[in-house]
Amino acid sequence: MSPIKILFLFYIIIFSSKCSDESNLLEILKGFIQNNISNDFLIKVIEIIRHRNKHNFPDNFEKNKEAFKSHTNTIRHNKGYIEDQNSYTDMQYGIKPLSHNGCGLIATYNVIYHITNKQDIDFPSIIKALENDGIILSGVFGSSMVAIDDYLKGQGYRTWSSSKKADFDKIGAATEASILTVFNSVDDITRGMHFMAITKTSGKFYVHNNGINSSKIAYNSISDVLNRINGGKAKEVYLTGVYKQ
Repeated sequence: MSPIKILFLFYIIIFSSKCSDESNLLEILKGFIQNNISNDFLIKVIEIIRHRNKHNFPDNFEKNKEAFKSHTNTIRHNKGYIEDQNSYTDMQYGIKPLSHNGCGLIATYNVIYHITNKQDIDFPSIIKALENDGIILSGVFGSSMVAIDDYLKGQGYRTWSSSKKADFDKIGAATEASILTVFNSVDDITRGMHFMAITKTSGKFYVHNNGINSSKIAYNSISDVLNRINGGKAKEVYLTGVYKQ
């Protein structure tokens, strides 16, 4: 199936989801991509969009720099992590607020914080860098997972990434923290995709920015995370592990 057909299918699903009287066909379409399109092919389509992107939005850097100051106390309260994406309505990524599309950026911030333990990470600069190379459709569909991997490598971090679920536990065991990308529901693509940081402490894994108190739940592995989050309905897409410096 060509990238154009895949994109057309995306639009059919998204716009059809607004119908109040959903047919059986619609229910099938909602799960079609997650269950029938390989992760590798999906990522290739996303990368095509990424590299053909037109940045039709204003420079958000100064606005984000000022707005971020109001979030620092909450971040300190959350032990240095960003856990409350829904409150980031005052910061912008492309044409959308971070509350809508900032999960990949937040996951990047959280992984860097966990690896470095630095209190002064320049979050607005992370946003700016991925707006320049990594944003999808001006922010309507968030970020490219490969672009986040590229960004981390460009910052000097050593990573191990894979779209194959069979690799995920190996990556989790070998690295210090990771960014997991999933479809929120294997049955319903209209629930979108989500990036989340997974950190490791004393052999246990903790998920950040995935709902209230998500970071307080201990998991035994990346597979354990996938089996339990979102009621076991999440569908894996990509994992980027980051090694300890």
